[in-house]
Amino acid sequence: MNWLRSIVFAGLATATLAAQTIHLKTRDLEPEANSREYLAHPLKRRSTGSSHYLIQFDRPLSARLFAGLRERGIIVTGYLPQATLMAAAPDDFSLAGLPVRWVGRLEGRDKISPLISSTVHSRRQLQAVVVEFHSDVNMDEARALVREHGLRTIENPDLSPHHLLVRAGLGDISRLASWDEVAYIFPASRELTRRVRVYACAGAIVQQTTVAQYATVGTGWPLTSSAGLAVGYVFSQLTEELPSVTTQAEMLRAFNEWAKYVQLSWAAGTDSQAPYTVNILFARGAHGDQYPFDGPGGVLAHTFYPAPPNPEPIAGDMHLNDDERWQIGADIDLYSVVLHEAGHALGLAHTDNPADVMYPYYRMGKQLSTGDIATVRSLYPARDGIAANQAPSNPPPLPPPPPAPLVLTVVSPATTVSTTTNPKIGVSGAASGGVNPIRVTWTTDSGWIGTASGSATWNAAIALNLGSNVITIAASDAAGHSASQVITVTLQQQPSPAPPTQPASPAVPTPAPAPAPPSPPPPPPNSPGDTTPPALLITYPASTILSTTSSTVTLKGLASDNVGVTSVVWANSTGSAGIATGTMTWTAQNIPLLYGNNLITVKAFDAAGNYGWRSVTIVRQ
Repeated sequence: MNWLRSIVFAGLATATLAAQTIHLKTRDLEPEANSREYLAHPLKRRSTGSSHYLIQFDRPLSARLFAGLRERGIIVTGYLPQATLMAAAPDDFSLAGLPVRWVGRLEGRDKISPLISSTVHSRRQLQAVVVEFHSDVNMDEARALVREHGLRTIENPDLSPHHLLVRAGLGDISRLASWDEVAYIFPASRELTRRVRVYACAGAIVQQTTVAQYATVGTGWPLTSSAGLAVGYVFSQLTEELPSVTTQAEMLRAFNEWAKYVQLSWAAGTDSQAPYTVNILFARGAHGDQYPFDGPGGVLAHTFYPAPPNPEPIAGDMHLNDDERWQIGADIDLYSVVLHEAGHALGLAHTDNPADVMYPYYRMGKQLSTGDIATVRSLYPARDGIAANQAPSNPPPLPPPPPAPLVLTVVSPATTVSTTTNPKIGVSGAASGGVNPIRVTWTTDSGWIGTASGSATWNAAIALNLGSNVITIAASDAAGHSASQVITVTLQQQPSPAPPTQPASPAVPTPAPAPAPPSPPPPPPNSPGDTTPPALLITYPASTILSTTSSTVTLKGLASDNVGVTSVVWANSTGSAGIATGTMTWTAQNIPLLYGNNLITVKAFDAAGNYGWRSVTIVRQ
């Protein structure tokens, strides 16, 4: 190995600063004391020509440094705090001219999570573990390596691309860890072994790589004052999958969960490029960084570590994949994903404990564990007088979300273009969002104006002229916001009955023709001749998915029909059903909820049996 020693250390003469301790989850690695120790150990590897090295630099990482490594054929596979990179390098690589402080390797003991040795009581006891391979390793070779040790993988389609799920004893784990291709081995969660649907997090981003699983946390953001840390946030682009006010409220709820335990405050900002600011962006595919999203069913989100090691303004920014089907209180739950990503934005790495929010697979609907709380408190001062697993009695208030946009809905008539012979038409609907009080007015193109009765649910009787009538319904709120809808109603004149005609006197008397059968009367409202279904609107809740801890829920809405609504009924997918109170304005009270998803369908019926329907999903936690 003398040739390797001369090549590697040719660049170390540029190091001017004392080496800093690299904190692994297994131990503190002192680079200066162990700088040549790894050269004396035999190297076990399946692929010849390259292997993996820890490289510590004497200055902060930069894009230029990553480019210099690529030019030398060196592939970066992970980041560790204290300006250290894990890299796959060819045997003849050189670091000459680069600001290198130290070069070394991980030992086998560094690749086994401390949680494995603390839970496995004998070398023969089997445990389900995640074996992580370096990102440059061919996974066919990885599977072959596991098989050669007499082990079988537990197949799970939700695993990260470089993870294998294996059931092994401590001796097997130790033998696997001795191979160069293996990066780390840590406990598997029950969800992974039972094949419960999970989603993997790709890890916090640092420059052009991600934080290694075997590394501890970094330093986090520098404190902004003696009162702790103040971080801004900007919603630069939101998803259309959810109402914007709901999206913002769920994300702020996740942010505030971390602020319960440390001296941390979040403040709405206006400049996404400002220091100490988390820019929140929903995006698809390539979106301006080096980590394009991969469509639905892949990476849900990624977040950049704070500054340092990332530079401003990208530091702390959070990007979410807008190709995913984001939901509230159900898979894929926005709060759960953002709670995990907010930990990355604060400087937390992935943990090995499946009970932690910061485990590398998102834990849907979970709160911070004692491990999460202890970790964030290693970076920022704790709130005074709060135990490690206890929430504060008076948590900091959430920043008030902006008001929901003002929305105006016309329920009746059910279409924007209609025809009638009645010289007056009833128009009704609903208004939501905005800032109370809300006022609904109407105007016609012939100059008539008026004010509707009500606001949340409103109605108006509008006189019509013969021919086309263009009616504009407008809603305005106390903050000056407005919304409008336009309908066109054509008033037709009722046809006059034809005058009776006198038959001409026949020249020759002929028998009178048999009388024609009478025309059938128009179908009554309850006959099959009425085929128009009622229009139905659920006004509460405002979104189609709602999360709650209550055992019941109340739904409200509006319904209309060309003849008349006779009843409004509801049915829950869990088995219960009932009749709502009211028809045009209806309320379904105290609908029982079971834990999990409750799909509630509401139907409005007319006398002919036609019905219109809407549904809402209530998730009871």
